[in-house]
Amino acid sequence: MGSDNTGGHFGLTRRNLVKSLGITGVAGLAGCLGGGDGTETEGTPARPGGTTTPADPGNAQQGGELIASFGADVAQFDPASATDTTSVKAFGLTYETLVTVGFDGQINNALAHTFEQVDGEENVWRAELREGVTFHNGKELTAEDVQVSYERYEGTPNAADVYNWYESSEIIDDYTIEFTLKNAYAPLQFDMSAVGIVPAEAETGDLDLTENPVGTGPYQFVEHQPDELFRIERYDDYWFEGDDSVPATAPIDTVTYRIIIEQSAQQGALEGGDIHIANAPPATSLSDFAEKEDFTVNRRLAGGFDLMYFPTEVDPFGSAKVRRGISRLVPRENIVKSVYEGLGVPAYMAISQISSVFGTDEWNDLNDRLGEEYMGYDEEQANTLLEEGFNEAGVEAPFETTIITNENPQRVQWVQLIAESLNSTDYFDVSVDQYEWNTYVGKISGESSASTNEIIAVGWSGGWDPNAYVNDLVDSERMTPNGFNMGHYENSEVDELLAEGQQTYDLDERADIYTDLVEILAEDAPMAYIRFGEETDVYNNTVVNGFRTYPINGGEFKGVYSPYDGAFTYLTQDE
Repeated sequence: MGSDNTGGHFGLTRRNLVKSLGITGVAGLAGCLGGGDGTETEGTPARPGGTTTPADPGNAQQGGELIASFGADVAQFDPASATDTTSVKAFGLTYETLVTVGFDGQINNALAHTFEQVDGEENVWRAELREGVTFHNGKELTAEDVQVSYERYEGTPNAADVYNWYESSEIIDDYTIEFTLKNAYAPLQFDMSAVGIVPAEAETGDLDLTENPVGTGPYQFVEHQPDELFRIERYDDYWFEGDDSVPATAPIDTVTYRIIIEQSAQQGALEGGDIHIANAPPATSLSDFAEKEDFTVNRRLAGGFDLMYFPTEVDPFGSAKVRRGISRLVPRENIVKSVYEGLGVPAYMAISQISSVFGTDEWNDLNDRLGEEYMGYDEEQANTLLEEGFNEAGVEAPFETTIITNENPQRVQWVQLIAESLNSTDYFDVSVDQYEWNTYVGKISGESSASTNEIIAVGWSGGWDPNAYVNDLVDSERMTPNGFNMGHYENSEVDELLAEGQQTYDLDERADIYTDLVEILAEDAPMAYIRFGEETDVYNNTVVNGFRTYPINGGEFKGVYSPYDGAFTYLTQDE
């Protein structure tokens, strides 16, 4: 199923799209930890039982409350500190960025009405801001707010979003700012599309974003009830004046995200009319929803993957042979079939099929080859690798270890399958521990993430650019707690390829660089990749009109109202 979608939508179209974006058209949104609560990328929509009513600005009805589901609670309100996709989803309509990436991967201006390279200055870019834009606290947006918004990323877990490229900035006047880059940086505009602009007072302490998120977006924060809901309402002083495709005012008054962890409960809430959109219904329910006229099923390629990260500071996980031996025991085909109802494909590399540098056939061939040569299920090779690795590390078998995960039920299922597979050998005594999501994020992003005998199971979302999938996970300067290199993996050749990939604009050259990179990672195996997903959402089309799901994790609800990307949604109102 995943291969059909991949071939149909992301072949030449994707590569041509990226080429059309020029030197900055090869990047992606920054990576995020995925709670496994749904998300994913565009693909061939599956709507056999539903009807999608295109949003018509001339007939859009005003008012109402859209109710959707999240599979995990919101952990953070501050874009500089948020490390999980649920938080990014929650405040995605509250904060805005200088530029944005549309549903087709096209860069669009948002708070910057122009963003261009300065003539004769290869590494200097100028942003001219829209005038008259106000934050939700009534303060007008200026270049100072932009400068502060970028510089406050320093020292945060998301520092790579900015400091991969940021050297300095200069405020030219209240509405103009120039950025100086450290070096040429191919993913620039895609990375900038992930940096939310906040009031400068957030840096001085006069505004606490952890309690009160304040941006310039079309919706402003109302309340957060932990483990219950996150609610926003339309910001009536929003700057957009309307055009032929999108109305000046966001049609929907209020958006409420209900926290529903159990996917079966999401299904029941949708069927019972308690929510309008289920962000991650169980895979087993999709065929039923597809046969019902009142529901639309959206099915899309995933922009991320599931993985296990090994604590490389602890033997025997310091041995690449042991790590690769474990990877040889991951029953990926069975996981895709039995846990995800056939949605997705086994993963043998760290870059998703949606990323820009690989064509579909090229990506499939590479993924298959890496599976065959390094990671595919093979008990005989696994035992050989484990025996050699344990002997070289001087570790006695069986080794007691734990695979840790959050409460996402499907993730728990595949973790248990892997634990059973490892326990079937003479080398491991594996247990499984589960944590509440926010607790889990704090645990795996802490400084000690690589110094225990715990294997981390998690999802990782990237974007349009390959750099977003690998930089944070394997750059030796991105070890936790200042990044997401959770296993504290270090390889100078990998670091060099990461830098080369970031500074190379030519797509064919980049494809070669990232091919070399994923091959090294397959052989060295700091992570065991599990599955590239094909995820879904379902909505009630008797109420919801024109909803589009953004292709990249974290942006699922951008389609509620995103005027610069030509998207909006309205609700059917009773006459």
